[in-house]
Amino acid sequence: MSHIWSAILVAVPTALLTTLLCSSNAHSEDYVDSALRVFLGNHSNAAGFDLDKSRPQAVPPDFKAGVLKSLPKEGRVIKLNEPQRQKLDSLGIVLQVHHRQSVYDFVVFESTPKPFAFIGLYRRAALLISDVALNLLDKAELQASVAHEIGHEYVWAEYLDAAKRNDDRRLKELELVCDGVGFLTLRRAGIEPIALLTTAEKIAKFNALSTGPAANGYRYPSFEARKRFAQAIITWAGFHRHVDTND
Repeated sequence: MSHIWSAILVAVPTALLTTLLCSSNAHSEDYVDSALRVFLGNHSNAAGFDLDKSRPQAVPPDFKAGVLKSLPKEGRVIKLNEPQRQKLDSLGIVLQVHHRQSVYDFVVFESTPKPFAFIGLYRRAALLISDVALNLLDKAELQASVAHEIGHEYVWAEYLDAAKRNDDRRLKELELVCDGVGFLTLRRAGIEPIALLTTAEKIAKFNALSTGPAANGYRYPSFEARKRFAQAIITWAGFHRHVDTND
């Protein structure tokens, strides 16, 4: 990967590039409950999170055009094989939930010299996907990853502010909120929610072997925290599939 793409990826507020399997003390995971309150409210009978009413306005076309123009052409993957094209085409059902079919552009790039899996929403206009991630994930996992990334639109300003303040606890909380938006998106699209957890684990393991532990892994919730959050959201949202938190 060129130094130009390295600079671009640093500017992406989030991605599943980071290791999500870092250990965490249970006493420090009250951010899970904080994230759950965003969806469940403060009481069991309180009105929950509304995916449509909370959705931010999409970026305007002229802004999107500027974002795409700013991305480097070097290192882009232009020629996709049929399986890769089919996976990207499958994302339409996820984007449709949020009316983002014509808002996001997919930009696939080469991850070199060391291969790594990366999916990130760049400036609310481009979904950056490494060639490794596109090949590594199956269709449902790619859909789940993008559903999570769409969640970052809901907390965009808060995430940038927390990163500026080095508020690691808030960043973990916001990552879980993005998971929550992802789960609700998958439910509406008719996709099994478990894919969101399997893709995080698959990417984390691949990157740990290829590039080593993520330098900013401490800013992300532990896998155990994500599973606990997932179980609560899935139960609240009425999914039928159970997430085994004893795995």
